[in-house]
Amino acid sequence: MARLLFLLPVVVAGIGSKAIIGYWGSAADKPTLDQLPEGLKRGYNVICVAFGDTLSADGSFQIHTNLGDPPSKASVSSSAGVSDNSWQYIISFGGQNAAGPYVSDPDAYVAGFMESYHSARTKFGFDGIDIDIETGMTTPLLRAFRKIFKQLHSEGQVISMAPQPLNIDPQTVKVFMEGAYNAYVPLADTTMMEYVTYVAPQLYNNPMPCGDLDTYVASLQKGLTIDWDGLSLEVNIPSEKLVFGFPATSGAAPAGPSQPWEGSPSTLVEHYRSSAALMVTGGCMTWSIGWDATTGWRWIDAVKDLWAAADEAVV
Repeated sequence: MARLLFLLPVVVAGIGSKAIIGYWGSAADKPTLDQLPEGLKRGYNVICVAFGDTLSADGSFQIHTNLGDPPSKASVSSSAGVSDNSWQYIISFGGQNAAGPYVSDPDAYVAGFMESYHSARTKFGFDGIDIDIETGMTTPLLRAFRKIFKQLHSEGQVISMAPQPLNIDPQTVKVFMEGAYNAYVPLADTTMMEYVTYVAPQLYNNPMPCGDLDTYVASLQKGLTIDWDGLSLEVNIPSEKLVFGFPATSGAAPAGPSQPWEGSPSTLVEHYRSSAALMVTGGCMTWSIGWDATTGWRWIDAVKDLWAAADEAVV
């Protein structure tokens, strides 16, 4: 049965069997516009624009990259010579310098956010959102995002999140702490999973939960519970929605990868191929496309064929 799993890749609507997610826009002086079409041609199929980093209490936001406004999806597709429906373009909110806003009225925040998002979607062609808020994930903001996720899902939009590992780790710590331990569980519990496309924990600049990635995956699928806002939230994230994140190169993660095998694309690929649990996850994520380009695209060139190589080997 384990061998058969390799023959049954999960199909992500519009982008093929696995998501290969790359962040672009904010990474020192690394981003350039030509990296986007080149990245698509090399194998990235989900691009997260970093960042929506001016988050206001009324739900409005602004988008800043190191190059100003991001390009539109249509212009990137045209430059790459690919169709718009072959990849996903999402706006990531947060980053290390953008705390979650204080929310006094979740419903008003939802209305303001949706208005701002619809405007950005019209201008840039976004297919959805990614939440990468590292501080300030308070209960009122989480209440608002739970409603936002449902509304965007009803519009056919992608919903992604890139928590730090401690933000979803119900085995190590059994409680919810605003902005810290299990702060993303209210967005990734079983009541929200039908609305979520990707859960991409950042396995860099952070220790590895449980000391081992296979063990961490198992912990996320045990049905452990966290109490929040009068609810008992169960954590059981399907493998196909787990897209773990890794640094593209050593400079991309000042504090380093969570485990040594992440340190090079070749050892990352080798580690995945040795694990049935990792091979049935939904893909891989990296910070960032700009950093990957500085190495001659070593990360994407290795990872893009990870599952294709496994399929060929089994056949």
